[in-house]
Amino acid sequence: MAGRPPMASGSAGLADASSAPGSTPDSTPDFSAPFSIGPVLIPNRVVLAPMAGLTTSAYRRHLKMHGAGLVTTEMVSAYGLLHGNRRTEDYVRLAEEERPVAVQLFGDTPDVMARAARLVLARDPARGEAVPDMLDINMGCPVRKVIRTGAGSALLADPARAVAIAEAVVKVAAESGIPVTVKLRSGMQEGERSAVDLAPRLEQVGVAALGVHPRAASQHYRGNADHTITQAVVRAVGIPVIASGDVMSVSAAKAIAEGTGAAAVMVARGAAGDPWLLDSLLAGESRPRPPLPEVVADLRSLLAGVIEEMGEKRATKWMWRILGWYLRPSRVPVPVIAGLRAAPDGRALDAALAALARDSSARVRGEVC
Repeated sequence: MAGRPPMASGSAGLADASSAPGSTPDSTPDFSAPFSIGPVLIPNRVVLAPMAGLTTSAYRRHLKMHGAGLVTTEMVSAYGLLHGNRRTEDYVRLAEEERPVAVQLFGDTPDVMARAARLVLARDPARGEAVPDMLDINMGCPVRKVIRTGAGSALLADPARAVAIAEAVVKVAAESGIPVTVKLRSGMQEGERSAVDLAPRLEQVGVAALGVHPRAASQHYRGNADHTITQAVVRAVGIPVIASGDVMSVSAAKAIAEGTGAAAVMVARGAAGDPWLLDSLLAGESRPRPPLPEVVADLRSLLAGVIEEMGEKRATKWMWRILGWYLRPSRVPVPVIAGLRAAPDGRALDAALAALARDSSARVRGEVC
């Protein structure tokens, strides 16, 4: 397929897992080193997590500019695809610049998930419909409305169904040579280690890599991620494991990689408003946050991509949370952020951001004088 990343030579599983950053107690993690998931070569070991409402194509492309080795769509409803829901179909629109990229699916039965996988992989590149480089199955979403359907982290409480779903999706994906990964929580309730028991069964049916967020579904994002569970999963399987949860700094990422032997780290909330975290991870050292004009320039670049994807009205609404995440750490006053959020459309927001950058630069020049 045109635009697909280079294929890895040889077997991707154990060799890559054992050469992961932190795979020996004395090793220093090198997040800039490549690794493989099945036949797909990932250029580095910094993975952008799928995040509902956030990881749009524009956001994925923007984080690619900051060095993300692998990006994933926000979770996509298998039923939405089967019913031809327009918004759901928008979620699986991919750009070549995103590669390697995964589409994450969620659903409750093997048949529904297999049919949805087939739809995603049947997209026609000749018509501009990009096919992803891999499929990811969500077995970690803790949101109640997802759990009630029997999808997401509810599958942790029904391992036989979880394995059957993975096996069905792997079978469909294998027809196109596409690897399948699974994102897991530790369990439904605190203290459960369902992921450790489930991981080798998923490997046995052909899953090529695992993402592990070691919080229970009941915790949502409270408390600390228990990466002893990640370590146990790494030891239980011979496929790459990607560590998710509390990757908020270079020092935290290094400690997680060293302590677990994970093949890569998955960045989620840590990159929201701080895409420079990815640059720092690849450099192997913490770097200071850029000055406000540079922060605003990055924000305007993201805005331009979002406008191109969604149109000016929707883009302005989508940027509402992003503005605070970007600008509060740069000490932009709350009333200024509120004024930016009141912009009627993308063009007005861009102009207001440009003015903010100019004002900031003028103040700095005045202080220097």
